[in-house]
Amino acid sequence: MNDDASHGLGPRVMGCRSDIASRDDGRMALAAGMLLVAGVAFGVYWLTAVLLDVRRAAGYFGADADHYAKLAHLLVHHRAARFHPLTTTLGIAWMKAFSPLSPWFSGATLLKAMFAAVGAVGVWAAMWAFAASLPRRYVLLAGVLYGSSFGIWYFSSIPESKIVTATMSVLYVAAYVRLRERWSLPGAVGLSAILALACLNEIVSASLAVIPIVDVLLRRGLDRRSLSWLSAHVSVVLVAWFVLEVLVNGWLIPASAESHFGMLLYYIMTNDHGLASLHGFSANWFFFNIAAPETLVPQGPYFVGSFQPTLLTYLQSPPALAALLVLGLVAVAALLPRYRAAHLGAAGGLLLPLAAFAFVRGLFFFIFNPLEALLFSPAVTLVHWLILLVPFAASRFPAKGALLSVLCVLLIATNAGFMLGPEGWPGLAARFVSH
Repeated sequence: MNDDASHGLGPRVMGCRSDIASRDDGRMALAAGMLLVAGVAFGVYWLTAVLLDVRRAAGYFGADADHYAKLAHLLVHHRAARFHPLTTTLGIAWMKAFSPLSPWFSGATLLKAMFAAVGAVGVWAAMWAFAASLPRRYVLLAGVLYGSSFGIWYFSSIPESKIVTATMSVLYVAAYVRLRERWSLPGAVGLSAILALACLNEIVSASLAVIPIVDVLLRRGLDRRSLSWLSAHVSVVLVAWFVLEVLVNGWLIPASAESHFGMLLYYIMTNDHGLASLHGFSANWFFFNIAAPETLVPQGPYFVGSFQPTLLTYLQSPPALAALLVLGLVAVAALLPRYRAAHLGAAGGLLLPLAAFAFVRGLFFFIFNPLEALLFSPAVTLVHWLILLVPFAASRFPAKGALLSVLCVLLIATNAGFMLGPEGWPGLAARFVSH
């Protein structure tokens, strides 16, 4: 007779082992799914980069694609390197590392692969953040929603620093969510390193520090130990600023009189901040960054092209309008009293800090340059999705998975329509034949 069984322990032990094995299998399956989604995203972004190049649509929304295209020939645009040295360094390192593939791929194609890979890393990191904030069954769907969002898809498919900024922001949020669950010194150091690199790509990434500042103050108040860590964490922003203004400017690249502060004043003085500007900024920041309202952008007054700054444009595109309506239904389901979650769990406590970061970044760029809102919006895409999906996933709304699946299909169809252009697949084939 089994001793464990005689004490009633056998089935319990076997059950525990079975539960542990089941959880391990679930984690492995989720990790494999995350890698698959990120891999597909890389392929789609790289293919889209070729499509956008063919239809000459890689310089919309104020993007400086021509500045970074020089990296394909191991050349550096001084202004790009001055304000976005991380992207420039990544580009040079990537081109040198993959130079053995030059007999099969052009330099421009290899460079496109780098930006696609950066975007795919962001998709993978976003799913890690979702895995810590949402039930497991929604993680891959949320990853597809993030990866197919217009701002992420488009800026992963052109040479631009903004997808590097977005991915660094996602890595920061994912790292902080994990650090918040289980504090460790290596984790804190890693988070500070991510913040430093993010600032070296775009100094406004310093606003990421708002997340732990607000979160710590809400949870622990003026605790001395927490304030000491926050002080050390925020200090890396000052170090990054010193590197940009003193070491990069004049040492790594030729000295320039153009500073971050001077550029800030110039844009503030030359931009309009009226109600019409606020409306256009909000449309780009909250809506166009998720779903493209039209397939062809008109010529803009200041740069190559931008969407018409009105939500009425969605009425001209049935797929885009449907995506917007389903997105609205998700938001309503999370807010209505009937479906409002009684308990959001640990992720609910992070919504206000995330919203604070999104507000600070949005306010800065509205003051700085409201005309190019879409250019700067990808860095808050993950935050907007978390603020929307965390309460939605915790709500009692029926068929949540089915609704998110429909939204995925609509977003992919809508944004793929923009990437292909107004002529669709036939027009794309004609362009390839002509080239």
